[in-house]
Amino acid sequence: MKINISNLPEGVKQYELTSSPSELGLEQPFFDTVFVSVSLEKNSSQLVLSAIIEAKGKFRCDRCLEEFETTLRPKLRSVYVWNETESSEMSEEDIHVLGRSDNVIDLSDDVKECLLLAIPLKVVCKEDCAGLCLSCGKNLNMMRFGQCDCRPKEIDPRWNRLGDIFESLRKN
Repeated sequence: MKINISNLPEGVKQYELTSSPSELGLEQPFFDTVFVSVSLEKNSSQLVLSAIIEAKGKFRCDRCLEEFETTLRPKLRSVYVWNETESSEMSEEDIHVLGRSDNVIDLSDDVKECLLLAIPLKVVCKEDCAGLCLSCGKNLNMMRFGQCDCRPKEIDPRWNRLGDIFESLRKN
């Protein structure tokens, strides 16, 4: 995922890049081709890169434990400056410093990092996933009305007084 910047005229250029997940150092859950649509704007002091990354992944739902495929589409924005440029207003995390002899921008590490950060902390197959029955472990998404045949567990009679308190609070 490299872009040649030697003799690049000022203005905006568009690029379409592709790579396999293994070339980027990505393993499961990613598969198939990773697409990156790049807009690169060059002026006399910097290059501003905006990209939309698209990658397919195979995940296991945290609620129902079923495997599903989805496409992640994170956005990437980077600023590249030459080492003679004053960059006091930007933090080092926001910019990449290029030497005047640098002819290529390699996006591989940035794309990999962006995709890994795009994986949600809680992976669900769909927003309204019902999950598993707490009693029998059946997938509630496969049940006709979102419930299984399990009887609700009887409440320990020691908690009945607490239920009475909730009822009285709800009435007031």
